[in-house]
Amino acid sequence: MRVTDEAGTLIGGLTGWTWATLACVDMLWVHEDRRHDGWGSRLMRAAEEEAARHGCTDITVSTYTFQAPGFYPKLGYRERGRIEGVPGGHEDVHFHKRLAPGTTGKVLGA
Repeated sequence: MRVTDEAGTLIGGLTGWTWATLACVDMLWVHEDRRHDGWGSRLMRAAEEEAARHGCTDITVSTYTFQAPGFYPKLGYRERGRIEGVPGGHEDVHFHKRLAPGTTGKVLGA
């Protein structure tokens, strides 16, 4: 998925995959000067809806502690683990969200 502004300039995007009932967001990116405009949330909701269309019931994503670990809980994701050893003393933070069957983008048992 990609987001462009009125002039066609790329301002954000998301890549991911699905496998059976699992979806995973590999990368979410929003241009620095467009952050806090809601594009990250919209991209994540679109990914959840696409995952649900593919029959997924679960979605995962990870981020580093120096990036956006506070962003995903606001969208209903629950932290499931951290991996130490990222350069600079950081951690890789893993999140999970259960999607309710047949209801795109809604949280089940959050």
